[in-house]
Amino acid sequence: MDVRCPNCGGPLQKFRKLTRNEEEDVRRIKQVDDPAAYHRCTRPGCRRFQRWSNWRDGDNFPEPEAK
Repeated sequence: MDVRCPNCGGPLQKFRKLTRNEEEDVRRIKQVDDPAAYHRCTRPGCRRFQRWSNWRDGDNFPEPEAK
């Protein structure tokens, strides 16, 4: 699905369903019971997730931990 991504700007970006681990992060970050209502931007380097029906309702996944 192509939608607006406030992090990326410009043209619409492709979003995808969340993985199970990402759902857990969304549940923790947004304190929601239904993380499946969110999807994630697929642009490399973008950490944005947002609600399917409202691009303003979203946040960013934390920075990946250094290995």
